[in-house]
Amino acid sequence: MRTRSNPVALMIAMIVGLSLTSVSCSPESTSPARGASEGEPSPAQNAISLQDQYAWTGKYHNDALAYAFTRIKESKQLSKFDKCKTGLAALKDFQKAFRKSGGNAVFADLTLTDGMCEAAGSVSNRVASAKGFDPSSLTPLADISAAANDYMNQISYQVDIATSVEYLASSVSRIVKQAGATVAPLEAAAVATTGSIAVSSADYWTATEGTATDGGPAPYARSQNVSSDGMELGPTTPAFGISPRSKRIIKADVAAAVTVLLAKWWAGEAAVAEACIKAAAASLIAGIYFT
Repeated sequence: MRTRSNPVALMIAMIVGLSLTSVSCSPESTSPARGASEGEPSPAQNAISLQDQYAWTGKYHNDALAYAFTRIKESKQLSKFDKCKTGLAALKDFQKAFRKSGGNAVFADLTLTDGMCEAAGSVSNRVASAKGFDPSSLTPLADISAAANDYMNQISYQVDIATSVEYLASSVSRIVKQAGATVAPLEAAAVATTGSIAVSSADYWTATEGTATDGGPAPYARSQNVSSDGMELGPTTPAFGISPRSKRIIKADVAAAVTVLLAKWWAGEAAVAEACIKAAAASLIAGIYFT
């Protein structure tokens, strides 16, 4: 099963410039479920560890956006393209300064987002993506298990049906728990990363709805608020509904992350970092262009 595509997701995939991989459903590519032998962590413990370990990806996403949109507002640029270029330059500055908890640097390659504004500003790219695209025609680079791919597909679907950020966080938390108990660690990391970015993006764009193209989003302050399932929610806000526009942006974020993870999940931390960077850039671009 492959992550479902739509014009918005396909446009972002084209911007990212990576080839989606076809998922092999052969027994060899499907990771076996891990047994709960004596002495091993329980599935619940594995899930909590996953959520804690990859919560930084959501923090990076939202804090990077807040920083970039502040720089855009200060620049007083008028055109969408100029705002995009200013925003991506700010993301590079943030990327150089960001550290995971414990002070560890994460990112090194500052060229990952190069060309994304040019691609987003191309009318021909937007027209081509709207006509549809068949990812099954591409040659696979590496196979991720059908189960892991399905978990990421479920996260994308939950964005479509979510009635609030809290609903999405709870649904994603359950999916991450299942992934932690049933797929290989690197695949579970890809699922957890996708989930953290999806929930954080929903949190960000719900809190700043209607302000992204009106001088920049409102100030975004993070907190330690968590859902009953252990998923970090970001700032403490009521259970607002998620608007169609916000869902389009969230789907763009998820599509950008998944595009990287499907191709490079086996690279572990390097793939997670690249997915995180690309998702933040896709979110910035979607916030500027999806008016």
